[in-house]
Amino acid sequence: MAKAASDRIYIANFPEKHVRLTLIDVTETAQTLERNHLCGPAAGLIQADIIAGTVLMGTSLERPGQKLALRLDFPKGRLGGATMECSADFAVRGYTRQKVIAELDEPTCEERDIFRKGLGVNAKCGVVVSEGMQSHEAVFDVNAIGYLTMSTVVESYFDTSLERFVMVHIGSATKDGFVARVRAMMCETDQEIDEDDFYAVRDLFDSPRSIDLLNRGADIETLGEYFELGKIGGEIIEKPVRFACSCSSERVMSMLASLPKEEITAMIEAEKNHDIYCHMCGKGFVVTPEQLRTLL
Repeated sequence: MAKAASDRIYIANFPEKHVRLTLIDVTETAQTLERNHLCGPAAGLIQADIIAGTVLMGTSLERPGQKLALRLDFPKGRLGGATMECSADFAVRGYTRQKVIAELDEPTCEERDIFRKGLGVNAKCGVVVSEGMQSHEAVFDVNAIGYLTMSTVVESYFDTSLERFVMVHIGSATKDGFVARVRAMMCETDQEIDEDDFYAVRDLFDSPRSIDLLNRGADIETLGEYFELGKIGGEIIEKPVRFACSCSSERVMSMLASLPKEEITAMIEAEKNHDIYCHMCGKGFVVTPEQLRTLL
């Protein structure tokens, strides 16, 4: 029996203060992609933040079957770029352009330097929301003071593309060079919020105590109490988040079948097995000369 995913997303509405609070834990998903892609400590940590940010952006999807794909390019960052996908049912897959960044993988390298050098100070972002054969793309740039964070990218997407105001914190941590925790929260206020309430919530959200509660594993009720949001309206929405990829042996053979006949013949004449890897999830497939002959 397959192990049930432990990653979760929680969404609660607080009508008294016109606030929607989202809390996610994507530790298991981040660990899976870190292993599959053989990421070094720096790339694994940054990838974890990108996963969390993409899932938060995925909460904007409104219908089953929709998918959000985030493409990032970091012109001055060592990571180079990343691509991450999240479906409406929170199935996640993706990769970073660089898997190992030697200078940032040293044990003495501080987390601040990992993000400052790994991401740089600006990003070119593209978000494609697709549903069947229909798709819509939003393109925007993010420029940061000091160093870039995925929190800034998520906030910019909601602001520039959806005209919605959100505040985001992402808390990732490593242990012995591997991802150990990835939690994030997002606070969204609507236009009907009282001005005094808005500034009060914003100040509490940005406080060190808020980040400490997130990192210590506080649940959404505890966070709501700390932000003084009042009673939760309705039930808390809880959904699983999981790693999932659509790659398969059949898809690999279909891809190989599209190659020119000369290339397939050359692969057969090499008289060896060929390893084909899915760039989205890192899974490997072995293709034998016998399998290649069936394509001819």
